[in-house]
Amino acid sequence: MSTHTDPNMLLSFILLLIIASFTAYYANRKGRNPLLWFIIGVLLGIFAPLILMFFPAVKNEGSKNGIPTMTVSRPDSSLEHLSQPPPSEDDLKRQEEENKLWYYLDESHQQVGPVSIIALRELWNRGQLELNSYVWSEGMAQWEKVDNLPELKAALNKPVSSV
Repeated sequence: MSTHTDPNMLLSFILLLIIASFTAYYANRKGRNPLLWFIIGVLLGIFAPLILMFFPAVKNEGSKNGIPTMTVSRPDSSLEHLSQPPPSEDDLKRQEEENKLWYYLDESHQQVGPVSIIALRELWNRGQLELNSYVWSEGMAQWEKVDNLPELKAALNKPVSSV
């Protein structure tokens, strides 16, 4: 008796995994559970991405008054260097401001970001960010106009080397 593996069966299995992986990727892009859709892709094969095409993308609904809501994930800060001397209060404030991530609404009211204060300053200097532009950063309750944020206006008007 000889054990013979059918190469067509192996190729079919590989193709099925590729289709399932594509289905999971496509599901993730549409805001759906990729693991669930990977399993569906394994079970249904080429029909899974076709079925997924008919499902609408899952969108986060805006909050009251048409102001967008935000969810922001911050990078893990557990790997900070412990051997450095503690920074001064001014250094901490400056570093916090430099590391703060901002979002803004462009002229077509599409959310753009996250961007650093340096990128915001460049947009400000090019006239793409104005006093009536809406911005948001972690810790803010809602989107605000630049004109309503005196600290941000001051930071935008600083020279690049000051921040």
